[in-house]
Amino acid sequence: MENDKIKTLLVLFTHEEYNEIMDEFLNLAKKEISDILRPDADSTDSRLNFLCAAIANYRYQQALSACDRSEYTYAGKMINPSSETIVNFAENLVRDYYQLCRDLIRPQNFMFMGIDRELTESE
Repeated sequence: MENDKIKTLLVLFTHEEYNEIMDEFLNLAKKEISDILRPDADSTDSRLNFLCAAIANYRYQQALSACDRSEYTYAGKMINPSSETIVNFAENLVRDYYQLCRDLIRPQNFMFMGIDRELTESE
């Protein structure tokens, strides 16, 4: 992952100038990705830059919305929750980039199944 490219993408996603506060969200996103990256994945793959910026943007937008319990839209702030908020768009962006990087990261959905011993022994 390349810091400069991720910062450029984060500016694009947030529509704000890069600031020191964003560094914390960027570092958190990089940690999240490094935790789920497959051991054999190429960590320089440019798709990871997009995923990292999308995650940082999502976390940043969550924090902004949580500050005053408002929902931020592209038209400004709204007190009344809407399905078309920046947080929702940011979440969809993260999902899209997770899908784009699915061959680079470990699956995030797990299903645990149990088999009843009595059931298998009686058959």
